[in-house]
Amino acid sequence: MRASSLSTVLALQLGLFSTFVFAQKSSSPHPPAASAATEHNIDLPVTHVSLYKNGVGFFEHTGHVTGNAEVTINFTTTQLNDVLQSLTAIDLNGGRISGADYNSTTPLEQQLKNLPLALGTDATAADFYSAIRGARIAVSSAGTSITGRLLSIEIRSVPEKGDNDSRPSIDHYFLTVVSDSGEVRTVELTSTSSVHLLDTALHQDVSRYLELLAGNRSQGLRHLTLDDHGAGTRELHVSYISEVPIWKSTYRILFTDSANAAATQTATLQGWAVVDNTVGTDWVNVQLSLIAGSPQSFIQPLSDPIYSRRPEIPIAQEAQLTPQTFDSSIEEDKVTALPSQGRRATRSMLAAGIAGGFGSGAAGGIMAGAVAAAPPAPPPPSYEEAAEASVEPQAKAAAFDDFFEYKLSEPITIRKNESALVPILQAKVDADRVTLVSSNGNNVSQPLRALWITNTSGLTLDRGSFSIVENGNFGGEGLLDPIHAGEKRLLSYAADQAVHVTTESQLNSNHITRISASKGVLNIHRADVSEITYVIHNSAADRRTVVLEHPVVKGFTLDSDPKPTETTPTVYRFRVEAGPGETVRLHVGGKHEGYTAYHLTHSDDDQLTMILNSTDHNPALEQALQPILEARRQVADTQTAVDQTNGKLTALHNDEERQRANITALQNADKGSRDRFVGDLNKTEDAIASGQKELATRTAALDTAKAELANRIEAFQIQETL
Repeated sequence: MRASSLSTVLALQLGLFSTFVFAQKSSSPHPPAASAATEHNIDLPVTHVSLYKNGVGFFEHTGHVTGNAEVTINFTTTQLNDVLQSLTAIDLNGGRISGADYNSTTPLEQQLKNLPLALGTDATAADFYSAIRGARIAVSSAGTSITGRLLSIEIRSVPEKGDNDSRPSIDHYFLTVVSDSGEVRTVELTSTSSVHLLDTALHQDVSRYLELLAGNRSQGLRHLTLDDHGAGTRELHVSYISEVPIWKSTYRILFTDSANAAATQTATLQGWAVVDNTVGTDWVNVQLSLIAGSPQSFIQPLSDPIYSRRPEIPIAQEAQLTPQTFDSSIEEDKVTALPSQGRRATRSMLAAGIAGGFGSGAAGGIMAGAVAAAPPAPPPPSYEEAAEASVEPQAKAAAFDDFFEYKLSEPITIRKNESALVPILQAKVDADRVTLVSSNGNNVSQPLRALWITNTSGLTLDRGSFSIVENGNFGGEGLLDPIHAGEKRLLSYAADQAVHVTTESQLNSNHITRISASKGVLNIHRADVSEITYVIHNSAADRRTVVLEHPVVKGFTLDSDPKPTETTPTVYRFRVEAGPGETVRLHVGGKHEGYTAYHLTHSDDDQLTMILNSTDHNPALEQALQPILEARRQVADTQTAVDQTNGKLTALHNDEERQRANITALQNADKGSRDRFVGDLNKTEDAIASGQKELATRTAALDTAKAELANRIEAFQIQETL
């Protein structure tokens, strides 16, 4: 194995073959001389390419090696990162893969750190002169020259000369040089100035700095070399993933004639794929697989040396002792003892695939792969049959997980930096030609010509664009999402100017459907009804099948006749037939049912009145509520009596306080005056005692009325359907 600065062990699934070690070459490799038995520069062509929809490709190289061989494959840095994550190498005849080398690219910032010059990747003239301070230089400027050591560089902003004071300032650079004799001179650098580095070592450092900057632009190509040791001629397989352009799908849907639109027809569906080869290697006679699926994939910069950030810890220094003085003890004869102080593998391609009957063609054309021609025969009876006979790909489904593969049965050639359009399927599908109209419940869209196709091909149709060709004429184009086998889908492709759709009799209403009550809770059930009538007029001379999409509204159930032909999570689809010049109406209704619960224990008179008004004073409800209303009036009357008694007692207590104050104030008055106030106080206290008895009686009556109201609310029941 070659000398290396980094080794990574890769586990290979080789069956009876062994593991090998990756050895990364340094930026200036010096490999040992190869033995005479070693083959160099073995060509290992690409033999199998699988392209995925997530922008990665799975590549397989297959070739033969003899004896000890070195196989080199070139990649860009971006490709090499993917290769290091996924590379698998297998010698099928007992050879041993002992290593894989590639040229390293140490980050430019890391390489610059090894230079004595403290310059970054974007150094300016001021940065350069600051970095070489102290160096011996010879400066020539404006007819004068000086030789010595550079002391400093100074930047002075000098206003530009002129009459306008608003002109910007211009930076001028001045070098201060100390000559060998001790003379200090400051020289301005101008366009005619020259600075000569007299220090040979410094000149070499500057040259190395510039070489690193220049070399950083040419490190895009990476060379990975596999060392395969063995005897005799052996077969070698190498596979990996790499970033590639996404392959695109496009379809043609061919019709022969304008048959009755009401009848289900068959159409010829042709599928094509646009494939781009931008990996920098020719694909010559490769087996191509196009996979509709997105396996998880990511990029890690494995090909770049990674330097960890280490913390910088200051060097510990011992404490320096300095002379100190100490105070004497207050009590010299008493000493106190103090206590002592402690210290993916990406999967291999499917054996089964979707076959296509194409031959290998030369690169550079838009088509890659020869198309099998129909045998000599009389002219075909229709355009569709002629087109179908011109392209005869044979396909069958091949799937794993959520992937679907189109595998071409014949090898194909696509040169690097070229693209190709290759056929991937041809099948008959069921198709209804319809007019598609979408509604949001208020407005309708422009009617569109559409195909209501059923994917009877047995294949999964990948996402892509499609074109309609009817009797050899372009009919329109559109987009389709993935369609699985047996799935039905609408595909719109043109405007239908002959069909006009409007709305009439749009009505939204709300009414009570049922009243129910139990255990003091009254439920008012309501129904929101939405109705709309669509008016469809066909002004064409032939029959039209109109598919009208009505929105699905959450919570609403469809109440319509006829029933929708198809329902999706967002729309109901109604199929309506309209003859030439015929106007057809479609009534669509929806109903949403809900209820409002009223807790009668917490309801006041205003809310009860509102409930009766909202039900148009339903007789059954009024009759059921009558006992509760009477009990509520009884509670209100007894509450009024209690409030009156409380008011009277409050007034009596106020009189009592006033009379007691008068007696206290007249304690020195004559006996007659005092006796009169004492008599008044006695009468007031008698009245208070009587009022308290009355309050107790009325409070008990209020409690009885409230209990009766609670009992009537608890017993309240009604079941009334309106």
